[in-house]
Amino acid sequence: MRAIADGLEIEDWEFQTRLGIARPALRRVISLWPQIDDGSDESDEFLAINNCLNEICHGVDIPPTEWEKRFAQPKDDIKPTYVKWLRLRDSSDGIR
Repeated sequence: MRAIADGLEIEDWEFQTRLGIARPALRRVISLWPQIDDGSDESDEFLAINNCLNEICHGVDIPPTEWEKRFAQPKDDIKPTYVKWLRLRDSSDGIR
């Protein structure tokens, strides 16, 4: 979520459209982590997790050298985590 909130890949004018929440709302969710409730598909918390993972896995293009600076895990490890999170929520795709 920090990579999306602090990154330059998604410009302010398109942020709300792509993420379903504004950048300040995403930063608020990050500040509350891990004490968040993502139980409602319409909550900022759910949208922050779902849509940031979706962008990281399928949307924004982060070059490998930049990826290593911003993430502790390789992209190939994050994708299965996203799929597992969706499965636990009984969802087959992550678009919201």
